[in-house]
Amino acid sequence: MKLEDEVEEYWKAQQRLNPVQRFFSALREVVLVARREPIVVFIDEIDVVRSLPFSTDDFFSAIRESYNRRVEDPEFNRLSFCLLGVATPADLIRDARSTPFNIGHRIELTDFTAEEASVLATGLRSSLGLEGKPDEIVTRLLERILFWTGGHPNLTQGLCRALVESRRSTARVTDTTALISPAGGATTVDQLCTELFLSPRARETNDNLLFVRERILRSEADLASLLSLYEQILNGQEVRDVDGHPLIDSLRLAGITRVVDGVLKVRNRVYQQVFDLGWVAANCPDAELEKQDGDRVRIRGILSFGRASTNEIALPDAKVSRRHATIHAQDNNEFLLADLGSANGTFLNGRRVTQAVLLRHGDEIQIGDFRFVFRQARTGSKARAGETTVGDKTVTDIRDLR
Repeated sequence: MKLEDEVEEYWKAQQRLNPVQRFFSALREVVLVARREPIVVFIDEIDVVRSLPFSTDDFFSAIRESYNRRVEDPEFNRLSFCLLGVATPADLIRDARSTPFNIGHRIELTDFTAEEASVLATGLRSSLGLEGKPDEIVTRLLERILFWTGGHPNLTQGLCRALVESRRSTARVTDTTALISPAGGATTVDQLCTELFLSPRARETNDNLLFVRERILRSEADLASLLSLYEQILNGQEVRDVDGHPLIDSLRLAGITRVVDGVLKVRNRVYQQVFDLGWVAANCPDAELEKQDGDRVRIRGILSFGRASTNEIALPDAKVSRRHATIHAQDNNEFLLADLGSANGTFLNGRRVTQAVLLRHGDEIQIGDFRFVFRQARTGSKARAGETTVGDKTVTDIRDLR
């Protein structure tokens, strides 16, 4: 809009205002005055905006306020905001005491349909030297690309580009004759897809794959529960799309799922291959113990409870023995709770533990006045009928830890 100097001058002159007030005041007093046409402010990567050095709750509240002020000041009718990025309205204003960000319309960008992707055929035909060849040749190549990408814009265009560049590359020249045959074209696309997305190196360097991975592994949602839900989807279980569900929202914002007839599916075959069951198992956190205040403790090897400060979880309570109980990690992702002969006992779901017992996700453990909840996304193979015990040797070994 060529108003940089005017906005900068206004900014420097309004030092008494905080950054949010200065920004919106500049829009009203400089931009809307200098330009009479509608103004749209685009704010990209709004998830990054939350790291700004001032309250982002205030920032997004100010956007909402500029909308509300249209009633009093008609000039604000010319001002609109377009927020681009991966976030839900609840992410924008988190203070429960503030009015939520409840204005505007959500615009979801969907993947290319086969019809929408067909415009790429023109570029493929000319770039691959297929002019004058039957249309079905390019159509087959594009269909194979979509077979892998599911129409994901970034993956689709990336694979199209790789196909074109493979023909131009001096190190690797794709034979046009090979592309013409149905089997040859599919093989070429499959090889390029492996190099571009599925190879070990690609999984560590591809920007899109890294984005999806980091959005999931660094999500504010409980990682064990999030990966457990994704595993259900990966296994083909019916998981209904529920708007506002925090775990479903996290998967949606990571871009790893799509909705088909109200049911969540893995978004495309590339993601299905990269973020497979092995990836879930490798990234699923160890079992965790949730304290009453919500904090969680990872369980690795042996986790001990007791009044003594040398325990991993020290419990300053006269009802708790110095070495009171342990959780012991076993093979096959199984965890055993054992009381170490304490005076007042250890209780699992209200029942006193008399022998080592196999823990299950959601079990409540009580030691003295302290309560804990066992959390585990991937459980072992043993079924628990009542109190499942282990052999005498294992129990003895656990008790010897006192």
